[in-house]
Amino acid sequence: MYDSATDPMIPNVNDRSPLVYVIILNYNNLRDTVETIRSVLAMEYDNFRVLLVENSTDHEIIDAIRVQFPGIEILETGRNLGYAGGNNAGILRAMEREPEYIFLLNNDIFVEPDALTTLVRELETHRDCAVCQPLVMYSEKPDVVWSAGTEMYLGYPRLYLKNGSSLPKQTEKPPFGLVGCALLFRASVFGDIGLFDESLFLMHEETDWCIRAKEVGCSLLVVPAAQVQHKVSATLGSLSAPYLYYVARNWVLVAKEHFTFSRYLYVLLTEFLIRLPYYCYLLFRRGELRKIRFYLSGLRDGLLGISGEMKLL
Repeated sequence: MYDSATDPMIPNVNDRSPLVYVIILNYNNLRDTVETIRSVLAMEYDNFRVLLVENSTDHEIIDAIRVQFPGIEILETGRNLGYAGGNNAGILRAMEREPEYIFLLNNDIFVEPDALTTLVRELETHRDCAVCQPLVMYSEKPDVVWSAGTEMYLGYPRLYLKNGSSLPKQTEKPPFGLVGCALLFRASVFGDIGLFDESLFLMHEETDWCIRAKEVGCSLLVVPAAQVQHKVSATLGSLSAPYLYYVARNWVLVAKEHFTFSRYLYVLLTEFLIRLPYYCYLLFRRGELRKIRFYLSGLRDGLLGISGEMKLL
């Protein structure tokens, strides 16, 4: 198990720093995962441990990671449990060590050295906050924002400040929610709010969790002083069949679960009149219009209340 306190590269300057468990979720992606781990091990924070949750089905990848990072704890799930199931497994394992905070990372994230220190400081200051996220920048354009949380726009939680180059100056509540690629949780809140909804499997699990957190009076924060860089769609793929299916299905399921009936109807209206034509346009431009069937299947299953992992052909 990696322990920063014993790593000569990271000085132990404050024995009272809260213990943070850093959970990295990997699915069959060696190169990006290695780069993420390296950025995590280079963080300036002085009291963290790393847990790699392996959803991978490729054992050569797992073996290669063990060779490069022999001191890191690895939890093998045995199969792809999706974002929700994989992270839940990691959270439950981490909670056995009683950390004060849990830092969830996708395996395509580069963490700036001071990011975790800054995030922990904000949660130590804002005791009503359940979870915060750093400012997420594009990896290929590190001066351009990918997400400062999400905002509701025409019935959908789109990325807030996406493609902006003017950075927010101070910590603030997001207009709607947070994105799941880099999140620092106060560990104690899982007892009140619960874990991720594994019936969603993939996409919008963090949306559902953030809504539940706000429903019990917890706040969410975006911390611009902490930054990470994100290789967008490095694992799932841009406009892949899983993305199209789960992004459509799960937003319908989440809206039905948490919104009033009139607001849910508005979501459905915008899905069919705005987002469906938009994805048709994107796929047509790429010569892949036939893939729109996955989006339509997702909408259908969301309306029918079908959840869980879906085998897509």
